[in-house]
Amino acid sequence: MSVIIGISTFGPIPNGRYECPKGYPAAIDRAGGLPLPLPPIPNRMPEYLDLVDGLILIGGEDIDPTTYGAAPRKPLSRLNPHRDRAEKILAHSAVDRNLPLLAICRGMQVVNIALGGNIYSHLPDIFGEDITHVGNDWAVIPHEIHVDPQSQLRNWLGTNQFSSLSGHHQAISALGHGLRPSAWAPDGVIEAFEHETHPFLIGVQWHPELNADKDPIQQRLFNCLVSAAQRYKEHH
Repeated sequence: MSVIIGISTFGPIPNGRYECPKGYPAAIDRAGGLPLPLPPIPNRMPEYLDLVDGLILIGGEDIDPTTYGAAPRKPLSRLNPHRDRAEKILAHSAVDRNLPLLAICRGMQVVNIALGGNIYSHLPDIFGEDITHVGNDWAVIPHEIHVDPQSQLRNWLGTNQFSSLSGHHQAISALGHGLRPSAWAPDGVIEAFEHETHPFLIGVQWHPELNADKDPIQQRLFNCLVSAAQRYKEHH
């Protein structure tokens, strides 16, 4: 049987639905894994993780700033404290279990906060606007990523530099416990981290799922997650 990769979802959103953008499960399917969307029901999160061999925390709304000790400010996208609670449980449990985890955009920020880190609530206030990290109406736009040549991420991606698709106005400020940076935007914004001891825990601030069907560099992230999940399954 294929390894099972749990994928967090939006919701419940205003139309009353839980939703998962198709790029995430499609990339896992191409990698040979079986994608399993996980609706954010906080008290069932540990049971979900009993079913899966790996995990993706996807992008989406801003995290409620009160959860990381910041005063609410504009501009913020729609907040969902219910989802925040559920995904922080997933992040903690994945670390405790050594469960392979790929955290994307918002997911990267969730993991960082869960591990005691912090985020900038609005990047232009700190870094200016020389590099645009999100377009008008939250449109994704490309910019360059520079990868630490000594990082695991470099081994997984097979390159030191590439163009990403970016769609965020927040990013890591202080890294959480056990995390180290592994890629940056040209303006110095942390674009990826990895864990110092976890077998496969990586966070990326860009959106690899949006063009993984066309860009082999982006698809490698999902391929590596499925490979790590296969190793996890064999030992548990």
